[in-house]
Amino acid sequence: MPIIRQYTISNHSKLCYNTFQFMIDINILREQPEIIKQALVNRQKDLSLLESVQKADSDYLQILKEVENLRAEQNKLTRNFTGKPTEEQLSAAKTIKENLKSKEELLSEKQTNLNLLLEEIPNIPAEDVPIGKDDTDNQVYKTVGEKPKFDFTPLDHIDLGEKLNILDVKKAGELSGSRFGYFKNQGAVLEMSVMFYAFTKLINKGFHGMVPPTMVKSKTEWACGYTSNKNLFNAGYSSPEDDLIFISSSEHSVVPYHSNEVLSEKDLPIKYVNFSPCFRREAGTYGKDTRGLFRVHFFNKVEMNIFTLPDLKISDAMCEEMLSIEEEIMQELGLHYQVMKCCTGDLPQPNRRMYDINTWFPGQNNYRETQSCSNCSDYQARRLNTKVKIGNENKLVHILNATVITDRAVLAILENHQQPDGSVKIPECLWALTGFKEIRPTL
Repeated sequence: MPIIRQYTISNHSKLCYNTFQFMIDINILREQPEIIKQALVNRQKDLSLLESVQKADSDYLQILKEVENLRAEQNKLTRNFTGKPTEEQLSAAKTIKENLKSKEELLSEKQTNLNLLLEEIPNIPAEDVPIGKDDTDNQVYKTVGEKPKFDFTPLDHIDLGEKLNILDVKKAGELSGSRFGYFKNQGAVLEMSVMFYAFTKLINKGFHGMVPPTMVKSKTEWACGYTSNKNLFNAGYSSPEDDLIFISSSEHSVVPYHSNEVLSEKDLPIKYVNFSPCFRREAGTYGKDTRGLFRVHFFNKVEMNIFTLPDLKISDAMCEEMLSIEEEIMQELGLHYQVMKCCTGDLPQPNRRMYDINTWFPGQNNYRETQSCSNCSDYQARRLNTKVKIGNENKLVHILNATVITDRAVLAILENHQQPDGSVKIPECLWALTGFKEIRPTL
């Protein structure tokens, strides 16, 4: 049985650096470095990175020029051969060949070094993304609905779940450790109903359904961009013996679905709705959100992934469309929420922009993130080599992702729709799937 370990990109990615598979446009670095500089400043990154990349690029270009000159010399010498080559010509050809081999090896080293540094540079945020250091600087974009009012002290989802016999964190802790839980009885039915409700809603909106693999090769994971810069946003688990990574979101196996393809312009946008279990180590969060089922190692998720034309206006409009779908679902579930415009310091590595939906949890007297919606522009497509043919030119597509629903929606339903007698009302949109309209305490 393979040993499951924390995934570390350094163990898997070295084979990936044999070609230029970076994620930013190298021409921006060379022609408009001030754009990269400002992006690094806004994202709270060390500016010495830019200096290191520019030095590495300069070294690479210098060796590239020498290689090209040697190749030109080699071609010229070959063209001058008439009949049997002279000893002098053979000696010159041998010297050029040896020099070229040495320079090509050095060029490969310089290219690898440049790629490693380029990988550290995140996507360039959109101009209207708020500048800030972390999620505390995110801005309220809109507030929808009102907080529910109770004439009793509302319970959180753990206390409710135990009283209703639909959640069990204690037994999960005994068998699996912390950050796990059981959905059981009507809680399990509610969980599956929420997932299927969200999935079929997207199908009815024209999305293509997908239940993808829950493990991918390390190179596939690397290509999605979250492991760059030792980014722990989606740190997860792996089986190194099999070179497989457990996905932290279906995005990680669906976005690469069109890698190394040239899509047809008439087929865009291509929209997918995916269901998958997700695995996250939650590195760096020990001691945070330890109560309840918010920050767990395993959860279910329905996700949107969209491939669009390479136009920022089009892909940003698509991002708003995905956000509107998320909102429609939360409103049908009868939940009060805020849409947050995420600041530069809170953007994951591949993102141009991101919105979060923070839903009200009365049992905790707090808003908690339940969904996000992101435009990654061509950042992921560049390494995945996913393009669209427009006229006579192949261009990198824009790729977007958004959370439709996760287990957290079930927790929000429990807390927001609890009643004075300890029961929980089920949103009407779920009745046909659950087969019940409320969950009552068992005697």
